[in-house]
Amino acid sequence: MFRVALLVALLVPPMVPLLVPSIAAADQPGWNSFGFAAARAAAVDSQSSWLERGFGRLSGGDEVGDVAGWGRAEAQLGLTFDDQASWRGKLHVLARLESSDVVGDPVGITEAWLNWQRALGNRDEFSARAGIFFYPSSQENIDPLWGSPYTLTYSAINSWMAEEFRPIGLDLTWRRFLSSGDELSLGATVFGGNDTLGTLIAWRGWAMHDRLTVLGERLALPEAFSLEPDRVFGEFQRAFKTTPIGRDLDGRPGYALRLRGERPGRMNAQVAWVDNRGDRDLHGSEYAWHTRFWLAGMHWQASDRIEFMAEWTEGETIMGFPGNPWVKVEFRALYGMASLETAIGRWSLRHDRFVADDRLANPNWGLYDDRGQAWTLAWMLPLGQRSRFGLEWLWLDSNRTLAAQSLGSANTDGRMLSAEWRLHW
Repeated sequence: MFRVALLVALLVPPMVPLLVPSIAAADQPGWNSFGFAAARAAAVDSQSSWLERGFGRLSGGDEVGDVAGWGRAEAQLGLTFDDQASWRGKLHVLARLESSDVVGDPVGITEAWLNWQRALGNRDEFSARAGIFFYPSSQENIDPLWGSPYTLTYSAINSWMAEEFRPIGLDLTWRRFLSSGDELSLGATVFGGNDTLGTLIAWRGWAMHDRLTVLGERLALPEAFSLEPDRVFGEFQRAFKTTPIGRDLDGRPGYALRLRGERPGRMNAQVAWVDNRGDRDLHGSEYAWHTRFWLAGMHWQASDRIEFMAEWTEGETIMGFPGNPWVKVEFRALYGMASLETAIGRWSLRHDRFVADDRLANPNWGLYDDRGQAWTLAWMLPLGQRSRFGLEWLWLDSNRTLAAQSLGSANTDGRMLSAEWRLHW
């Protein structure tokens, strides 16, 4: 009862100022409110989670070979406006109840943006979006609140997007509607507030989860030896914490460019280039990282019941003064997934591979090589019109050199069996 009462106390007060106007607005033309409440439970065999300053790549865990229980309660709310002409807007907030050992915020904003669009003749459309928003790249996170209908745990690529990349700025899109019914679009984004992008890839390595970072949230860094107070990085970096999405540190806007082709309802393919243009310097207690990477993805609706999708990224992240970086890591990751809709729910199978290569190889500062692969099998069962049950098995094979240097184990393997019940409104 105490945990239930605590959850109610956590979720209700922050939601009240949002729920009241949204419920009233839901009866007005153009306004819509939606969301969900979910309870998650899992058995995890892994090192202690990165959320608790460990090197484990999954939520929960204690040590490899020792199964531990993990749980979370969460509620998310979206409020949208659409005047059916030129203007749209969205506010997305969440509240969650996690272990007291998790470093992070229980309540916060994930998205808040305003969008304007206008037809240009019979075949073209232009739109501009300003605010904080998810970058439009994911092939699996297609639900209205940037969730996935396929799995409980996101791919390594989209786990990283969820935790470290949320543009705060302006996104412009030009779309051409072809006579064949296909669509072609070009996009350009100018953004700030993501200067620490790359921190987690370098010091923690890749991870797999579905946890959305909120605006201004401080996340845990692993207890790496190079971040200890008497070491070269720990002397300056905020102790074992980073703020992925928040105020701009260096005043240098980043940019992204993308090209997308789509046959609506059948397939799409997209390629993008992202460069945060971080100046690699120390700003207070946070370093700005210069991170740039390619993103590519495709989705194929093979039939009414069968879908295939894949995504790939490759790039580098650098920290330290120009001409003499202290950390330089090249990274890449990819996944492929197949999903089948049946009379007894949706079945999805995904395979992930991820790599990070340390290009300086200075053992006194840390060795940031990272290797891993994972298989995820998920079953999603609708329960009526407003609820869903999910069951997932995840197998992860990986190693992390920095973990061994920090007097731990380089073995960062993981196994997780998780279940979730979700109620939509």
